[in-house]
Amino acid sequence: MMNEPILLNDGEVPAARLRKDVAAELQLRIRQLQHDFYDSRADRVDYLALSQSADFAAYCACSRLLQEYDLQQLNSPAEKTAFWINLYNVIVIHGVIEMGIRDSVKEVRNFFRRLRYRIGEMDFSPDDMEHGILRGNRRPPNSLFPLFRGRDRRLGFTMETVDPRIHFSLVCASSSCPPIDIYRAENLDNALEIAGRTFLNSGGIKIDREKKSVSLSRIFKWYAADFGATTAERLKFIAPLLYDEKDREFLEMNQDGMKIDIDYQEYDWRLNRT
Repeated sequence: MMNEPILLNDGEVPAARLRKDVAAELQLRIRQLQHDFYDSRADRVDYLALSQSADFAAYCACSRLLQEYDLQQLNSPAEKTAFWINLYNVIVIHGVIEMGIRDSVKEVRNFFRRLRYRIGEMDFSPDDMEHGILRGNRRPPNSLFPLFRGRDRRLGFTMETVDPRIHFSLVCASSSCPPIDIYRAENLDNALEIAGRTFLNSGGIKIDREKKSVSLSRIFKWYAADFGATTAERLKFIAPLLYDEKDREFLEMNQDGMKIDIDYQEYDWRLNRT
């Protein structure tokens, strides 16, 4: 079926010690696999060879540990945020490998809704992790309703406060995505700040001061309200993250949003190369 859920960590749970930072452990493993199977001649990861490796089989076994993971042990907002960012990023890559995707996640219909990791007795998709947990159960773009409703037990794990910088850390395996990293609770604020600077200064915003125009990543359109209620608030959020002092001053001087022509870049859904 075209919309049938895909449980990626189904199967017998290995007899191994559970770690509190199991999501970071999975992230480390998947990043190492991408590094090991990077084909410099093709300038991309050889996901087919990766999928057939013993190390990937070991990664899959590790992912099944999540079936016995207790989400209640995540105490602080930083611990919760780091856990879910890391898990989002690995489930997406796991899905790319498992589904044999060659060029774009668009090859699999409803990719972000169908993938699942079982954690305890609950299943979470990438959309559940992003919109349900990290965005505090806010409606996904182009949706009329939040993902968690009624007596859904997953509601108990949603974030009370939404940090818009999560959008600089979530990697959907596409060329327009931010660079991937491993997030830890102890330095989360600094890591998210770096993620924002890296993303914005490497193409997430393009400014033409002479023409008074700004071209923004489409995430600022999809998740506009996460970054501020008005254009002025969103520009105020962006300005401190820019390296170029004149660009920062330009945004700060024009935060009413009326003096700047703003458009949004097309999103490149082609598979990212690393």
